[in-house]
Amino acid sequence: MLRTITTAIATSLALTAGAIAQNGFETTDLGDGIYMIANDRAGNVGLIDAGDHIILIDTQMPPFLDDLEAAVRAASGGRAPTLVINTHFHGDHVLGNAHFAALGASILAHRNVAERLANPVLNQLTGNTPEALDEAFLPDILVSEAMMLTRFGVTGEVLHFANAHTDGDIIVNIADANIIHMGDLLFSGRYPFIDLDAGGSVEGFIAALDEIIGFSDEETRFIAGHGPLSSRDDLIASRDMLIEGRARVAALVEAGHDLAAIQEENPLSDFHDAWNWGFITTERMTWTFYRDITGLTQ
Repeated sequence: MLRTITTAIATSLALTAGAIAQNGFETTDLGDGIYMIANDRAGNVGLIDAGDHIILIDTQMPPFLDDLEAAVRAASGGRAPTLVINTHFHGDHVLGNAHFAALGASILAHRNVAERLANPVLNQLTGNTPEALDEAFLPDILVSEAMMLTRFGVTGEVLHFANAHTDGDIIVNIADANIIHMGDLLFSGRYPFIDLDAGGSVEGFIAALDEIIGFSDEETRFIAGHGPLSSRDDLIASRDMLIEGRARVAALVEAGHDLAAIQEENPLSDFHDAWNWGFITTERMTWTFYRDITGLTQ
């Protein structure tokens, strides 16, 4: 029996990212058998119809699984996924794993994802520890750095980026179609959640964006982990905001300010209107920069 498990992170994302009527999904046909399936209440899903294989990128979470399965079958001619790819371990991207595994899908993820799901740690931003998940949710195909997807009928690859959003991030780069599913290496037009308790770092996040910007082009389309279908300019905007925001907080740390004084100074005030959202507010982004720089939480 599928357990209904909700982590604090997943719940926060689901409740604050912008509810839409009746938990419905919007499916965007990107051509070449590739679809973006989104409800803006959990991580954006990618779907690749590769003929003999139906590949699902991320699986959302239990409240939305019936609607997600219906959207997948509608786009794939009634078929269920044969492969699930997890971009990382957070609940709003993986809590549907067991559902789709029961339909016959294998699950592919970075090897750190299996460890994080089975042995969760306290998240100091939210103050909560996710519940450990059993084998039904865990990946059975493990990636270290990269893997070609040729055996699944796709000209593309999964690529690992170390210590970025987490320590287990992969992107799905579909070279023939010039489409990349970013997972949570892109919160398009929003402050990103950088999970410092799970191996994430601001510098690693910036480095990942830099590398992806470098091998993409102006025609590349990006499925963000959260937010709309995006362009290379959206990655550049996110990277530049992080570089500038971290530099501002670092300057205040260098001047001897503690967290309370920096929050009072509000160095990200001019970013607020464009980047603030329900889960990662300007205050939480400032805290993330401060902790990343100092190792301190207060």
